[in-house]
Amino acid sequence: MSRSRIGLDVGSRAVRAAELSLSSDPPELVRAAQVALPPGAVESGEISDPAAVAQGIRELWSRGGFRGKQVVMGVGNQRVIVREVTVPALPEKELRASLPFQVQEFIPLPVDEAVLDFDVIEEYEEEGRRLLRLLLVAAHREMVNRHVQAALEAKLDPVGIDLVPFALVRAIGQSDGMGLETAGVTECVVDVGADVTNLCVHEQGTPRFVRILPSAGQDVTVAVGRALGLEDEAAERAKRGVPVEEGPPPEEVQRIAAGRATAFVDELRSSLDFYLSQTPGARVGRVVVSGGGSRLPGLVDLLAARLNAEVAIGHAFQKVTPRLSMEPTELEAAEPVLAVAIGLALPPEQG
Repeated sequence: MSRSRIGLDVGSRAVRAAELSLSSDPPELVRAAQVALPPGAVESGEISDPAAVAQGIRELWSRGGFRGKQVVMGVGNQRVIVREVTVPALPEKELRASLPFQVQEFIPLPVDEAVLDFDVIEEYEEEGRRLLRLLLVAAHREMVNRHVQAALEAKLDPVGIDLVPFALVRAIGQSDGMGLETAGVTECVVDVGADVTNLCVHEQGTPRFVRILPSAGQDVTVAVGRALGLEDEAAERAKRGVPVEEGPPPEEVQRIAAGRATAFVDELRSSLDFYLSQTPGARVGRVVVSGGGSRLPGLVDLLAARLNAEVAIGHAFQKVTPRLSMEPTELEAAEPVLAVAIGLALPPEQG
């Protein structure tokens, strides 16, 4: 195993990278950086302008001082389908070879247009047959190729493509307390980005349910801007509680933001209700949130009020030791937006 790994997170507003040294336990976060992307380069989590993203990545490597070229990238958008499926138990090599023929009925696109992967939930026996319950991942090949293209244009070597929700489990997922050691009691990790929200319900690190929602922090910004006649930049500042010159009263901003945030939280709740309805006896004991959108004032309290679970801020720095030249306040601000990049850099066995 390489002594270091770099996770590259291509977000809707910025590219971020985190480099971990794996020669210690826990791993050390030795480099991290973020570079803003031009509007339209990434839309709803999909790269629409690989050249612009490649330029951002080149600037990111220069700014962050990264020397390695091998990266693990993440995808999480509406062009990724995740389904729970059951197939005959086979050795992994045979299973991968036969997967396209077994899962076409479960995904709404031709298998030759998809990149397929899976995570084994459990192996069991039914009527004398050994079966595997899988969490099947099918990503549109064209979308994945655009991620690879952007990395290659930036002179990097994308050695892996992972699902953002799986990376989140490694970065901020916990399995202690709240009865989470009890069978059927799960945790949901949520990353609130600008345009996309990724969530994954897991049981002690094993993914059970994934949802990728096309709504996130930008929806609140847009609601504030439209209601109060503010440009995006001013609306974003007002949303985060920063005073805007000659702007509306903070109470009015909070009222509008809370209204849109409530609708967003209800979308999350609907996703969890669906999971629970499909999984008899399951219970979500805790919800852990990260991402730039998680810094919206009052969001954690709103989640706690509307979800039947403990809600906490995710701490990606609990699983790694930061060795960054940052002040404590800078580290605190960076932690939620680095969660995905850190999760991508963490090897699966260390999540």
